[in-house]
Amino acid sequence: MFVLTYSLIAVRKVNGRRIRTWTAAVLGGVLMLLLGVVTPSEAWDYINFEVILQLAGMMMLTASLQYCGFFEIVVDFLMRRFDGRRRFLSGVMAITACLSAVMLNDAVVLIFTPIVLRCCQRMRADPVPYMVGVFVSANIGSAATVVGNPQNALVASMAGIGFLDYSIRVIPLTVICMAVAMLMMRRMYGGRLDTDDASLSGETFHTREVDKYRLCAVLAVTVTALVLFALSVPLGLRIYQIALAAGAVSLIIVLTDSMRAGGYVIRHVDWSILLFFTGLFVVIAGAVSSGLLDSMSELFGMGDGNVPSIGVLSGFSTVLANLVSNVPSVMLIGQLLPEGDMVLWITLAVTSTFAGNLTLIGAAANIIVEDEGEKHGIRMDFFRYLRVGIPIAVITIVIATAYLYMLDILL
Repeated sequence: MFVLTYSLIAVRKVNGRRIRTWTAAVLGGVLMLLLGVVTPSEAWDYINFEVILQLAGMMMLTASLQYCGFFEIVVDFLMRRFDGRRRFLSGVMAITACLSAVMLNDAVVLIFTPIVLRCCQRMRADPVPYMVGVFVSANIGSAATVVGNPQNALVASMAGIGFLDYSIRVIPLTVICMAVAMLMMRRMYGGRLDTDDASLSGETFHTREVDKYRLCAVLAVTVTALVLFALSVPLGLRIYQIALAAGAVSLIIVLTDSMRAGGYVIRHVDWSILLFFTGLFVVIAGAVSSGLLDSMSELFGMGDGNVPSIGVLSGFSTVLANLVSNVPSVMLIGQLLPEGDMVLWITLAVTSTFAGNLTLIGAAANIIVEDEGEKHGIRMDFFRYLRVGIPIAVITIVIATAYLYMLDILL
């Protein structure tokens, strides 16, 4: 069932018919239950509701920003500030990475993918390089802090690492890897950046009027949430609590316009992503119950109390992140690590995040961007992407591993 599920997610076709990622994940989870590989109670225990609620809250916040016209303002700014296609790619990647360091990368790509597609429509540019640039930079940038992505939040919770303790050690690494990724993207996609593309029709996007007063209120909620993310440890707050509260407050602000506005926000929450994670967690429960995790960990010399080296952990987390996605992989590998070894936990957070760039299903951000593109008729080929994803992921992970070895020596 495990292999079948991920084969469907990767191939996305059966008898010529396309299979959505969430459909494959839910089908895999249901089959795990029906065939008795995992019991309902085991499946329930493995569903990480903190991650799901965190994503739901950030999606509501993002949808509220969209309703108030935030996208239109950002599109106009980007088009004025970055007038060339190469400059636009670098600008989008830099902005996405910076925001992903202080805000959940999944929420950032939810915001930036429609923005990028609108800008590509105006430039008549091939949207695929820019879509890839969004999730590649979101994944790398999000590694900089414990609030940048769900797996970092899990690491911080499981290992008890504080926001500043983590960030001062990882920010220099993410800056280096972002510079490398930007250079590689411009080189690998150089030809496609110069090619005109009219695949985004003029009917694809609908411009919304900017509601200045409500937009200011929702932006204030967003800034407050970012501050609380940074202060979550000393305040004793959970990341999902802040995200859910921010989403609920932004929904209330939008509801002051009309009940239809609230319906707009609810419709623009990507429920398929939440279903994808729910099904995936059940599949992971089956992988653990069947002994698959133990077999895989033994191949890398982990488990049974063995403390892995930084290199071994980097390799294992890279492989597992692309088999089960990075959030479940961190949840699984975290059960095998000693609590007090900060460098190993940072290694798990960083390499599992960077590994997300290897395939289109390596991270939730990738899937969000891909699904958003499909809504507008832009399809990304799983196997063609590997030509870009493998070099970027491998090189950034090698850099990260070398950096973390040096960090371990200094500590």
